[in-house]
Amino acid sequence: MASLTVLLRHSGKWNDEGNYIDFSIEGILIKEYASFNDLVVSISNQLGIDLSSKTIKIQYKVQENCTPMEIHNDMGYRVYVELKKENREFGMYPLCITTIEKDLISGGSLNQGDTVQIDEGVQRYDFDTDDTLAPDFVNSREAIGVFELHKDLIIPKTNQKEVMAGQVYKDKATLKEVMENYAIAQRFQFRVDRSNAVRTIKVREFNDNHTCPLKDKVYEQRQASSSLIGGMIRPKLTNHKRKYTPRDIIDDVKSDLGVDVSYMLVWRAKEKAMNFLRSEPADSYKKLPGYLYTMDMTYPGSHTRMVKSPKNEFMYVYISLYAFIRGFDHCRPIVVVDGSHLKSYYTGTFVSASTLDGAAYGVIDSENDIAWTWFFEQFKIVYGERENMCIVSDRNESIIKSVSRVYPDVPHFACIWHLWNNVYKKFKKSHAKLSEIYFSIAKAYTQAEFNNLMEKVEKVDIRVKEYLELAGYEKWTRLYAPINRGWTMTSNIVESINVALVSARKLPIYDFLEEVRKMFGRWNCSNRKEATQTYTTLGKKYQEMLTLNEEMSTRMTVVPSTEYLHTVNDGGRNYTVCMLERKCVCGRFQVDELPCPHAWAVLKSKFLMSEEYCPNYYKPNTIVMTYDLPVYPLPNKNDWNIPEHIAEEVVLPLKWKRPPGRQKKKRDKILSKLLQPKNQHSCSICGQGGHNKRTCRNAPRNK
Repeated sequence: MASLTVLLRHSGKWNDEGNYIDFSIEGILIKEYASFNDLVVSISNQLGIDLSSKTIKIQYKVQENCTPMEIHNDMGYRVYVELKKENREFGMYPLCITTIEKDLISGGSLNQGDTVQIDEGVQRYDFDTDDTLAPDFVNSREAIGVFELHKDLIIPKTNQKEVMAGQVYKDKATLKEVMENYAIAQRFQFRVDRSNAVRTIKVREFNDNHTCPLKDKVYEQRQASSSLIGGMIRPKLTNHKRKYTPRDIIDDVKSDLGVDVSYMLVWRAKEKAMNFLRSEPADSYKKLPGYLYTMDMTYPGSHTRMVKSPKNEFMYVYISLYAFIRGFDHCRPIVVVDGSHLKSYYTGTFVSASTLDGAAYGVIDSENDIAWTWFFEQFKIVYGERENMCIVSDRNESIIKSVSRVYPDVPHFACIWHLWNNVYKKFKKSHAKLSEIYFSIAKAYTQAEFNNLMEKVEKVDIRVKEYLELAGYEKWTRLYAPINRGWTMTSNIVESINVALVSARKLPIYDFLEEVRKMFGRWNCSNRKEATQTYTTLGKKYQEMLTLNEEMSTRMTVVPSTEYLHTVNDGGRNYTVCMLERKCVCGRFQVDELPCPHAWAVLKSKFLMSEEYCPNYYKPNTIVMTYDLPVYPLPNKNDWNIPEHIAEEVVLPLKWKRPPGRQKKKRDKILSKLLQPKNQHSCSICGQGGHNKRTCRNAPRNK
């Protein structure tokens, strides 16, 4: 942290012309980002001043003929530091130190602050407002401002249990909350006559003679305001993953304060506490330019973009960290994309594209054609188009259109789980019988296996077969896929990301994006650690599959035909294996890209090493390279060095915001579902409409 050299003038006096004369000289070093109290301690240590019996007054002159300026708080200290930074010469702007005995302060001979007089026995109330105002502040000739110099004399916390004359409080807000807690504990109420903003406050007079009637002690306590409760529950809301409902707050207030409060009061208290911890939701958008700039500086080579409307309203943001950009070259180019709704005050959709981890993520206004196209365009700028690349997602129409526009030559596959959910909803009577068959079809390795399973589907419900055929076999089956999609048959990668961010999606956009960055950083570190501690031939999952295939090959016999072509007998059935092309008629060798049991039998007969027939994607060294670059933590927000033009950039929140009230837990049904006639009946045997099981012609007949 940068330091400044400061000249001290002390043991002198001020003459009638406003000049400090007959002084001695010392020098100290001060830190640019220190506080006023740190400055006082540094000066007292250098000059040997006992702060328990004396206080000091710090002044300096900007120009020779001007009135001396006094440093009495953090703002005054910051102004002085900025002046010194412009002119760092040792002799410029010397600090003139005057020592004051505390006896003079207590005697009231100085005029440097304000005092407070609190009458606890006031019995007048104002029930028109929810929040209590601060007590009456009255100008006085008694010096209070100088008490800021001593931390031991000032009460900075709101957990003060006793109130008495002579106490000094850090500010008005502290005294206000102390008085509200005290009033609740002692079961009385007070009303504020007058209040104005002051700095340090001293209690000049305190009357503890309670005159409140019994009814005011029994019925609702108006000092239990939303602001007071919000301050009390604030520490419990720092962790966004914690479930802390208004009902929990009501129970805690009853337990801690002995006061019954309404549901709406604690709802407002929770909202105030959340806004205090994470600022107003609209202010979160203002932080985005500085946040993206800091990410670019911390992670050189990253790709961050933000788009605004002509009215400076937020539209899209895209983030690809350099750690994932570099790791993409070492993993299989299968990209899984998905979106999930944000649940903060303003609407929006979180979108992500993942390979082994989050390759790219961002926020768009909604899942529409333009937004998804923009996201894929940014993704293509960063990652380009690799050989054997494919994209997997649900059957969202906007995603399908955008992929065809941006990546016309890249195959787009459907998540088999989302497709099955569509079958489940359309053909409810058949899903129980077809569930296992459907997933076996999707993962079939050979044409014979596929045809056999499709015949079973046709016997159960021909409508399901027609629906799957209309969806396109090449979109969801492994057998008909134009390129090898491996084991990535679902969008589980991004679904896992969405589940991990369920609670974070309620946060304002800045806090949400930061939670996403930290989560990917943790996953990156964990995966890198696991890969570096792997001492087997392949990664953990792939090694287990390879071991299982080896165990299955123990009873097989091998008959060589050529150097590379072999016939393997497995339980009376022959399989042809070509080691040169790495193929087997069972289909597993070329699809899984691991030696199948039949290939394993050949490897053992020829004493060949299995790792030579495994792709580099599965080997620990390659996996380590995927996670080689760590995601370093961002600097503290107070240490961000943001250019002025970026700090002043205007970013307004989205046009649409969440309506007030409790959020819905379920999605609204689409219009086509709402227009369907209700109470539709279908046959429980064949699933078709127009008849029931008694008149079903497809029912099996007893012979």
